Amino acid sequence: MKQGSIKLFVGIDAHQESLSIAVLPETAETPEPVRELRNEPAKVRQYFRNLSSRGPIEAVYEAGCLGFVLHRQLVSLGVTCTVAAPSRIPILPGDHRKTDRLDAERLAIFLRGRQLTAVNPPTKETEALRSLTRTRLGVQEDVIRSRHRLQKFLLLRGEIYREGGNWSQAHMRWLAERKLELAEDQLTLDFLHMELDQRVMALKTLDERIGRRVEDADVKQQVQALRAFRGIGNLTALCVIAELGDPRRFPSSDQVASYCGLIPSEYSSGEKVRRGGIACSGNGRLRRVVVEASQHAARQLGTGYAREARRAKVPAPIVALAREADQRLSLRYKTLARRMHTNQAKTAVARELIGYLWRALLLVA
Repeated sequence: MKQGSIKLFVGIDAHQESLSIAVLPETAETPEPVRELRNEPAKVRQYFRNLSSRGPIEAVYEAGCLGFVLHRQLVSLGVTCTVAAPSRIPILPGDHRKTDRLDAERLAIFLRGRQLTAVNPPTKETEALRSLTRTRLGVQEDVIRSRHRLQKFLLLRGEIYREGGNWSQAHMRWLAERKLELAEDQLTLDFLHMELDQRVMALKTLDERIGRRVEDADVKQQVQALRAFRGIGNLTALCVIAELGDPRRFPSSDQVASYCGLIPSEYSSGEKVRRGGIACSGNGRLRRVVVEASQHAARQLGTGYAREARRAKVPAPIVALAREADQRLSLRYKTLARRMHTNQAKTAVARELIGYLWRALLLVA
């Protein structure tokens, strides 16, 4: 630190087009007047270079639609930058005002008081992998919505497929052969069918890309380690890798479960402790894929020749961990399902499964 310089705490209320910036010197009681700045790299660079002449800077902004681009830019300028979790920002009692200026000032004050919970900024590579897996999950949801919309439209016109399971090749041929009486109905049917075909094709393209991505050197060892576990395929493995990031940042499996939002909520008063359902905070995408994978624990343990073939490619400690998970999670589900709803049992199993997956990733980190 330069002699005589004062540390500056900077709160930034960030939007697509503008930044509201509040500067709070370490020795000041209140922030300086808020500065409005266009959110352009050149202007941000110039502003913080000028500001750094006054002393070292520690900045913060809320995680949101801008992602981590601003964080990377500020770090490249030598600024210590925190990305704050919006849901964990303190709310001052009795203060119901909300403006960009006030938000920036509060962030600066909370940063100086160490009252903020930071989000872990991913690397560019991890963020790109997240985008791929999240897009794949999103397109899958689009396909489901398109199927429901098409089925509902035909049902309202008395067209019901009764020859077998939906979305089989025979069902798709039946759909292609439908001819409706009114021209407007036929046009709508053709559009809904075309929309579904396009989304199914997009899903196939993404699956092919994911199939190639898992062979890349930066993730191959991790994917193989995760696929040694029941219920973990290429997509789930990549989701876990992308959403967790560096597994070494978590000190315990409980912290990983908390990050996924798989810990029970708690209502305590005095000596009374009452726990409810899961908090449903944290990383919802990761929670979703892990809960889906945990459903395999509800099934009878089989020989699993394909699974054993995958396990032959990974180190012995991971195989031992995966086999322990097989027995532990299967027994755990059966025990819990006797005294609680099956969905609750699967969620409890998912909480343990993510711990096993985290431990496997640590072994290859």
